Amino acid sequence: MPFQYLPVMAQNSAPKPPRVLVQPSKPTWTPIKNPLSESRVALLSSAALRLANQEPFIPREDFNYRRVPSDPGAGEIIIDHHSGIGRVPKLDPEIVFPRTALANLQRQGVVGSVAPFHFSFMGGLRDHGKIENELAMGIANDLKQAQVDLALLVPY
Repeated sequence: MPFQYLPVMAQNSAPKPPRVLVQPSKPTWTPIKNPLSESRVALLSSAALRLANQEPFIPREDFNYRRVPSDPGAGEIIIDHHSGIGRVPKLDPEIVFPRTALANLQRQGVVGSVAPFHFSFMGGLRDHGKIENELAMGIANDLKQAQVDLALLVPY
């Protein structure tokens, strides 16, 4: 008799929280006000990445984010995302967090400046209301405080 893998896994796996979909209450896009060569740029990553000395992302529903220094030499990047697609990016985090490429664009004058920190959070979160009202608001406040003109979302 063949082993029925999927039914066994479904029965023995922890249930996922229900996905709570919401319609965004605020506009999500705004026009770029400055030329790119005069803009301060930050990266947003959904790879749940952090420096090795920062607190790990542990639960699958972690609505916190990490401020990661934009300096490519600031330390080793760890990817805590639970997705199985992360084997290659875990060997080279620049694939999903191109802070060296962004620093090079600043040196070439393509972008005006790079924010002192980039931001990372856990992708695949299921409570969209919490994403909009807690996670996104926290990141938006930090971006505003850092006077960021343009944030580039690098999805994982």
